[in-house]
Amino acid sequence: MRKLLLLACFIAPAALAAPKLDKLTVNPASAEFKSGKGPEVSISIAVSRTRFDTGACDAQVDFGDGSRPRTVDFTVAGTKIIKYTYSKGGNFNVSVKGIGKTPCEGTQVASVAVKGPAKPEPKKADAKKKPEPKKKAEKKKSAPKKKDEKKKDEPKS
Repeated sequence: MRKLLLLACFIAPAALAAPKLDKLTVNPASAEFKSGKGPEVSISIAVSRTRFDTGACDAQVDFGDGSRPRTVDFTVAGTKIIKYTYSKGGNFNVSVKGIGKTPCEGTQVASVAVKGPAKPEPKKADAKKKPEPKKKAEKKKSAPKKKDEKKKDEPKS
């Protein structure tokens, strides 16, 4: 009986263990904008299961660019592939971690370098246009004095 109880103690934790996040790959690892469109990358997430892992697990993928993370459900499949299009250039760390009521075990991180869109070329009309010179502030002119007007302080002759 003791041997059976001892054996149950070792098997039970393994049977309750969640599938493990095994590998994360981003393909291509370096992408570039073309014709003004952001590059699409394939993100491959693999989970490994033991013979005791028969349940599902959930993971969250963060694309590293500030966009909303995406949840992935691993029911039967050992590998899931997600397509994602970047909208800006930069170096990003894509990460995946277990979440939810039945989280996958572990965390994985992979890098992707996205070469941003080229700056738009200035229009020809704008390139030739010279800046207008600044206008000088006009001085206020006082009204001209009339010839008949005499100053009040002047003596009459």
